[in-house]
Amino acid sequence: MYFKSLFILICIFVFKLNTLIALTQDLSLTILVRSPVTMEYVLAKSVCKLLDRELRISHSFGGSNTLDCFTRLDSSADEIIKKIEQNQFQYAIIKKSELANRPSNLAIRSILYFPADEDYVFITNQNVDPSVIKDINYGILNHLLEFRYLHDAFYGFDEESLIVKQDIPMHMGTLRFSDEWKSDKKRRFIEVD
Repeated sequence: MYFKSLFILICIFVFKLNTLIALTQDLSLTILVRSPVTMEYVLAKSVCKLLDRELRISHSFGGSNTLDCFTRLDSSADEIIKKIEQNQFQYAIIKKSELANRPSNLAIRSILYFPADEDYVFITNQNVDPSVIKDINYGILNHLLEFRYLHDAFYGFDEESLIVKQDIPMHMGTLRFSDEWKSDKKRRFIEVD
């Protein structure tokens, strides 16, 4: 009798814990990029690959989530930014320098910075649900080691270089993720002198 109750409690705890490390909802992303021969395209495809890996983990724990992650080509950075501002699309990866010479925009928020051969920014509209952005961040950073080996330019990626407060305001989901990630990391690791 006690063994059965203990087993049920352990199962509930394990399944509850596993939802923290896998996708917790259905995701649909269309990431705008300028050209299939640029680093933006490679980054977008890498993000999709890592989120797919996180989806498989979710399925292995009994999840039934779905992921639709696509890249879409657009002609210029101006068009991409305009579409993000107008909420026609929610996600894009562009060079940071293409955002630097623009007036500050209240609609665009950064999700992650990618310091590859140049600095790239994964941007979104401020209207995207913070829990979706948190899932995207968890999906990428849970597989950071794999991300680093997808391309030579990604080898220097670490969590400090990806979550950086710079010129572009961060999305609320990224801020919440950053706080949770740091507090969870402190709980997981004990530093020894």
